[in-house]
Amino acid sequence: MADIFIGLGSNLGNRKKNIEKAIKKMAEHIQIIKVSPLYKTTPQEGVSGNWFFNGVIYGKTSLTPMKLLKFLQSIEEDLGRPINHKKNTARTIDLDILFYGNKIIKNKTLTIPHPKILEREFVIHGLSEVNKRFVHPLIKKTMAQIWKEFNNAGTQNKKRSLYSSRKSKDI
Repeated sequence: MADIFIGLGSNLGNRKKNIEKAIKKMAEHIQIIKVSPLYKTTPQEGVSGNWFFNGVIYGKTSLTPMKLLKFLQSIEEDLGRPINHKKNTARTIDLDILFYGNKIIKNKTLTIPHPKILEREFVIHGLSEVNKRFVHPLIKKTMAQIWKEFNNAGTQNKKRSLYSSRKSKDI
């Protein structure tokens, strides 16, 4: 079984309930080991809609990377996100494969590690919460090291998107 990390988010409808439903459905093919706290973040990259609730899941699966992708897409569709959704639209659920073990995959359909990991504070923080010892296969640093460097970087040096991230008290 492979160690996997899934990013999750919702900014449409009952965001917390959407994430809870997605986690329950993921448990059909993923042994969920740990779920990060949820973070409340502003939409990024021109995405429409309300603030997001975001988090990270650490788990294990016997699904191949492509079967995992299809499985996650089926959950998104079941929870109301069309497969052929338009870019930058609000979403009931968004499930992204962040890491699949130490695999490095880049094709038309799938890129692992997820290319935006180092740009999203809630992802870095979430990854450090669920498995601080996991080593990013491209940059060869643990999640704890990446989180520490992110926090210690000067404002001008941080690879941050323009958004705020915080643990939400209402989650």
